[in-house]
Amino acid sequence: MFLTILLFALGFALIIKGGDYFVGSSVAIARYARLPRIVVGTTIVSIATTSPEFIVSTTASLNGQPGIAIGNAVGSAILNIGLILAVVCMIRPIPVKRREFRVPSLALLAAAALLTILTIRLTLSRISGFVLLTLGLTYLFFDYFRHKRAPSQKIEDESATVPLDTRMRTLRRAVLFFMLGLGMVAGGSKLMIDSAVEIAEALGVSPIFIGLTLIALGTSLPELVTAVASVRKGVTDLSLGNIVGAGLLNCTVVTGTAAAIYPLRMSRITQVYNLPALLVIVGTLIVLARAGGRLSRSDGTILLTVYLAYVIGLIVLRSQ
Repeated sequence: MFLTILLFALGFALIIKGGDYFVGSSVAIARYARLPRIVVGTTIVSIATTSPEFIVSTTASLNGQPGIAIGNAVGSAILNIGLILAVVCMIRPIPVKRREFRVPSLALLAAAALLTILTIRLTLSRISGFVLLTLGLTYLFFDYFRHKRAPSQKIEDESATVPLDTRMRTLRRAVLFFMLGLGMVAGGSKLMIDSAVEIAEALGVSPIFIGLTLIALGTSLPELVTAVASVRKGVTDLSLGNIVGAGLLNCTVVTGTAAAIYPLRMSRITQVYNLPALLVIVGTLIVLARAGGRLSRSDGTILLTVYLAYVIGLIVLRSQ
């Protein structure tokens, strides 16, 4: 058991560092390629920070662990909003541009609702997976061209968004760090999944509970890194866009790819508790953001309270 816990911790550490490299190199590559800055903030960073969830869920699907695959994606989306975004709000309020927030937030809500509907029979088939994957990729292209047609809408200067790692001063070095980060995340996710399954079996805990909690926390660390960077640079709205975008990708691309590889089967409790919890926390975020034109410290407290209630519910259901 000690060795298993050690391997889990090692996988956790690899995902942390690999995710950091992956985020930094993705932003650097985007800048060197002269992509629109708004895409760097709302699309490229979201893709990069969702890479751990993507690799973990895909690997879990390949290993025949559907509970971890879907639990990781759904759990990460809930944790990103209810914990990471809530903490950012409590540290520094986030201004919300309603026009820019409306489309991605409603798209996230629609994706969560569609995922709930598609899994009503406790199975996410390959066809449903391809549907989610296609919708997720379609949204990414739509988001890119939507901002490309509106060049006047720009995010803050590059130095005030995600800091550019000084080790990535050239495109070649950025690509090398991208591959290194990808390898570390892939290797770390493999270690985390294998050891998490062993720990779950030893403790009599279901794999999906591990996926919704420990693995979700581990794969959400890149979003946490980005959130901390955005607070430090005074651009907390970048964190909001990243978390909403990451949640959307979790519900579509991450879950869809895992299901396309191997149909995902889940327990009834996942369908009637975890997915509705995702809808509730996304709905709460939309209401709070649209009500005051910003996410205040009190709004962060509300989001955190909803998340803690969700975790307590998980523990209670686990004990029954």
